[in-house]
Amino acid sequence: MTLDMVCNFRKCRRSLSSQAWVTTCSHAFCVEHGKREFKRNAENSLTCPACGNELRDKFDVIQADLHPNETFKSIVLAGMKPDTIMDIAMRAMSFWSYQVEQETLYQESLAKHTREKLQCLEEIHTLNLQKLKAELETCKRKIATMQTEYNKKRKQADELTSALEEKSRKLQKLTFQLEAQKRKGIHVPEEFESSNKNQSKCMDVSDLVGQRAVSEAFVFRPAKDTNAETHAICSPPRTPLFDFRRKKPHHQPNFQFRPLSS
Repeated sequence: MTLDMVCNFRKCRRSLSSQAWVTTCSHAFCVEHGKREFKRNAENSLTCPACGNELRDKFDVIQADLHPNETFKSIVLAGMKPDTIMDIAMRAMSFWSYQVEQETLYQESLAKHTREKLQCLEEIHTLNLQKLKAELETCKRKIATMQTEYNKKRKQADELTSALEEKSRKLQKLTFQLEAQKRKGIHVPEEFESSNKNQSKCMDVSDLVGQRAVSEAFVFRPAKDTNAETHAICSPPRTPLFDFRRKKPHHQPNFQFRPLSS
């Protein structure tokens, strides 16, 4: 496999295919960086961007055609002695081998840097993995603890739910009993109150009768209607149907007065 030369300018690494700027210090550069770097100043001195060597001679840096035509190949070394041709060829081969060696060193350095970076990343990965495992174990323990607490709280919630249902049934039962007592209390106290009123009225009448019997003779004169009082005033007194005279009346406490009906 044929290896192509690359630009020796830092951070360029562009493949050289058609033309290149080459130096006697065995460095090659692309056309863009060659034109920018190899501009001769007033002192006619140049500096190699790769190694920093001074390029004072006219032919210390040239722009070479990497793919010459057949005419150029036929005439470039024509008329030279074989030892000169071999010397030129050896120098060209040395330039090429130097470029290959530099590329090999660069790739090895890049590979070494990549391996070191990979090793560092593996160590970081190992540390992160150990940290994640420790966190995972901690999370598992927390989950187990939380599951235990959840089961306990769930059991307590079930017990509280059962107790709440029992209390609700008792409350409903007591509510029904209270409503029944209210309905019963609304009916009974009315009768009790009416009987108490009647008894109080009877007691008032009996007390009145007793007081009047003690003070004076009590004469009971029932009347049929309201005109009886006027008739009694206008007419002479008649003998009553009965006279009830006593000083200490003996009567029942539940005495009730009932007038005679017509």
